Formats: sequence, structure tokens, C-alpha cells
Amino acid sequence: MSRSVDEIRENLHRVAADPAADVAEGALWIAAEQYPDLSLNTYRDYLSGVAERVAALPPDGADDRTPLAIELFDRERFAGNADDYYDPRNSYLNDVIDRRLGIPITLSVVYLSAARALGRRATGLNTPGHFLVVDEDTVLDPFHQGQVVQRAALEAQIERAGSEQPAGDLDRLLAAPPDNRSILTRMLVNLRTTHLRERDVDRALADVDRLVALDPDNPAWLRDRGALFQRLDCPRAAADDLAAYLERVPDDPEADVIRKVVDRLLRELPPLQ
Repeated sequence: MSRSVDEIRENLHRVAADPAADVAEGALWIAAEQYPDLSLNTYRDYLSGVAERVAALPPDGADDRTPLAIELFDRERFAGNADDYYDPRNSYLNDVIDRRLGIPITLSVVYLSAARALGRRATGLNTPGHFLVVDEDTVLDPFHQGQVVQRAALEAQIERAGSEQPAGDLDRLLAAPPDNRSILTRMLVNLRTTHLRERDVDRALADVDRLVALDPDNPAWLRDRGALFQRLDCPRAAADDLAAYLERVPDDPEADVIRKVVDRLLRELPPLQ
């Protein structure tokens, strides 16, 4: 049975606000807007089944990865889609599970959900440009077959991203893992980037519309949504978003340019009938 957009987004916000919720459910609600008839239970049952199989396995002392990583990336053959990284299916969790292909954050969500079902203490690690997983005290890279990532490599990655204190910044990231809202926000940012690359403005607008509600402390989403409304020839909606952005960020270096855009959009509004 098809669901309304309001119902889908209400459930997405519910998962985002609940620290005890399974982040995979939120990811499936993101996918449900693309696939309104999506059976969430099918994919939740699959992830629970992975956890049940892992729980029954003896430990593999010859591999420094976790038993869950071995199950997902060796037996189930999940892999990073390096050949077509910006395929939007890499950001829809149902497609990721069906195709066994994804990007760092969606593969991490698969891992986190199964780890949650196993009762393991696993969290995301929001390193710049590449999302990772921390399972107990082990850092894993789901995009690269769940390989263990050593601290020196993490510090080097953070330093390459511009950090002047990579060790301290890494400690701060480890001490404050991303919550459900942060993970789901990052997933929608990836989708927006993908849809813009494909010039799919309608879907990019849906992504940013969800970001405005999911990440309300970031006024940049208002600016981005206003720009997309402008591209879709919706001058009233564009002007409202851009004006709201200026109210929150009046010292934006481009404020004068944005004000001129708002004025022009308002002048272009059709007269009231």
C-alpha cells in the first residue's frame, strides 16, 4: 500500500529524534519516498537474520575483523560501489541490500543495524569525506570490506582534510559519535549531491526539503531550497526561503546579492486575480 509523503516524513523524523531507534529504519523511510510501496519489514528481517547467523558463528581468530564484518563483506558480499559512486541507488538502503553495493554511509548503516541486533556497542565515525564504524574499540571501513583502520591512518586522513591537530580532532570525533539525526542528514546530503549531478532538480528539492526539517539549525538548507525553487520557476517559494535565510544569516558575504534576487523575484510575481 502506497504511503503519503507526510506519513513517510513523520516516520523519518520519529527515528531521527529517538536515540534508541534503529537508524536503518530511518534510512528505509528515506528510501520510501522514492519507493512508496517499500516493505520495510522485508529489509528489517534481513538485517535481523544476518545478526542471528553471526551470533551462531564461532570466532575466527585468523581475521582481525569482527565476525559481523566477515559475514557482511565475505559471505554476503557487500561492497563499496567505486565504479559508480554517484548512482542514487547507493543511497537507498533497500537498493543497497538488494544489490550488495553502497557508499560508506549506507554500508555503515547496514553494519550498525546488524550490530545493534547483536547487542554490540557500535557507532558511526563521522570522519571528513569517509564515514566509518566503531565496533567496541575497533574502527572498520565498510566501504573496503570492513577492513580495520588503525589510529595512525585515521589521524592522517583527518590531517589531509585540513586539521592542524588531528589527534585531538580524532579524539573529539570518537567521543561524540553521530546520532540518528546526523547520520540521516548526511545520507540526504549525499542524495542531494547525486540528484544535482543528474540535474534531477525535482528530487534534489525533495532532498533539501527534508533537510530543512531534519536539520533546522542549519540555515544553509533554506538558501539551497530557495535556489532550487528558483530553478523550478516558483518565485514566491524561492523568495520566502531566501528572505528567511537572510533573517538568520544577515552577515552572509553574498547578502546584498541575495536581497537583490529576492526583490527581483517579488517583482516577477503575477498580480493577484
